Amino acid sequence: MTKNPVIIGLVLYGITMLLFFGVYYFFANANYWDTSMKINAFGLTFIYGITAFISTYRLRKGTRITYPQAFKQSFVTLFVGGFLSMASMFLFLNYVDTSARDLLNYQYIQTELNNLEEAYQKQKIDAAHHKDSNVVVDLEKSYKEAKEAREIALKEKRNYFSLEFLGKLFGGILLFYLLLSIIIAAFLKNKKRYE
Repeated sequence: MTKNPVIIGLVLYGITMLLFFGVYYFFANANYWDTSMKINAFGLTFIYGITAFISTYRLRKGTRITYPQAFKQSFVTLFVGGFLSMASMFLFLNYVDTSARDLLNYQYIQTELNNLEEAYQKQKIDAAHHKDSNVVVDLEKSYKEAKEAREIALKEKRNYFSLEFLGKLFGGILLFYLLLSIIIAAFLKNKKRYE
């Protein structure tokens, strides 16, 4: 097998797209958003972490590597897989199947509204026992504003898969890649830089 991080990143991209289209074809129903988030939060995080670790471990096998070499191997693997996946999902959801994008957007906002309602009901019980009556007034005001903002987003059919939104999301993902690569490189380096 190759030790080239770009090729390993391409394999990671392939795995990601298989999962994306698997969820798209088999779970595009009333739980499409929830299923997608569970796969992203748990499945892909685990797959990306293990792949970066194995990629760097294989580079190290039979030789000695420095911290920069280990970091580069891990980060390039993650970046290639993640960037290509994000770009492909953007293109697919915005140009190939916009109805899937609209369904995901709608379900996202509905999930936000449900979570807001649950949090409001819990805080309402706590606020009722509070001595200060302003707490209830503040809670009602913040709840109303948050609910109106989400309802406006629903009416506007806001696109949470736009280039701007996904760009910001990918910035956060890059931070995850950076931190993961720092940890993996620190753990797997076995040679000092100037040795």
